[in-house]
Amino acid sequence: MEKKTLKGARLSHEELSVLCEQIALILRSGLPLHDGIEALSGDYQGTRYEAHFQKLYATVLESGSVYNGLKEAGSFPPYMVEMTGIGERTGDLQQVMEELSAYYDREAKIRRAIQNAITYPLLLVVMMAALITVLIVQVLPIFESVMRSMGIAADSSSNVWMNVGIGLGRAVLIGTGILIVLVFLFMLLFRFSADSASRSFLLRLIRPLQKLNSKLYASRFAANMAMMLKSGHPLDESLTLIENIITDTTIKGTIHACRESMQAGTAFPEAVEKTGLFEKLHCRMIRVGFQAGQTDRVMNKLADIYEEEMDDAINRVVSIIEPSLVALMSIIIGAILLSVMLPLLSIMGGFA
Repeated sequence: MEKKTLKGARLSHEELSVLCEQIALILRSGLPLHDGIEALSGDYQGTRYEAHFQKLYATVLESGSVYNGLKEAGSFPPYMVEMTGIGERTGDLQQVMEELSAYYDREAKIRRAIQNAITYPLLLVVMMAALITVLIVQVLPIFESVMRSMGIAADSSSNVWMNVGIGLGRAVLIGTGILIVLVFLFMLLFRFSADSASRSFLLRLIRPLQKLNSKLYASRFAANMAMMLKSGHPLDESLTLIENIITDTTIKGTIHACRESMQAGTAFPEAVEKTGLFEKLHCRMIRVGFQAGQTDRVMNKLADIYEEEMDDAINRVVSIIEPSLVALMSIIIGAILLSVMLPLLSIMGGFA
């Protein structure tokens, strides 16, 4: 009978972080793996994830592999699944689960920080858009009707100002709509899974975030290489395994080019430098570590460096979002006032 993979419910980053920490705790405690997973799956009974965790437990009980269980369940991110497979191959599954827990916890914090930075300004922008709509659809036509009843000519200066006010209001509406769409796309960007090809595509579209994307994959590549080399895997085999778990097509091509360069006889430090994945200073660190037989330690250090740089870059991006939206709101408020005041001034001028 053909096996079917479950689809549907996906755990949030917070839930993934907790799950990875729980699996690491099971491995640390020395509890039999299937017993630990059985207890873990019991926590999800009665939830929308129940079927997925039952499948996870059944597969672990049958095969003894967490990797097979996560893969068969079909509701876990590919990066988590493949990293678990690497952890089982290298014998460092506990360490991998701890690192995955920290990784998804960081992703959850990033998402919360961005949502907190843009939610309040975005609500104000939406309220202003509703106000402008009421002004254009309800209020300004009443002013125009009053002016006509007063016998003010259509080509008079009062009506000109009225048309300017209406045009300005419509322009602000269009600008507000564009702003809301852009903010929505930005929020959509961080709603995607961290290893989603769609997210990577959107990251490349936004120039300030391109470096962030590069640092993310440089950090992952360095951390995975450190883990592989520490476990005794050859360089070429390590590159092959890492290439299989990366979903971003650009980075996959970079790793593939590095592997082909090594197969052509180029040393690992030179092959990595050609890819442009790391900065020149860090390439020199790799070269020294390679010569000293400490490549795994250098890669581990680089993973920490790029993770810190990535956190700093994220904080800078988040710190820019809120003041930028506030500045745009100030412009919108001024435009609203003008769209209301100009017609009022025109009516007062009509009385004069």
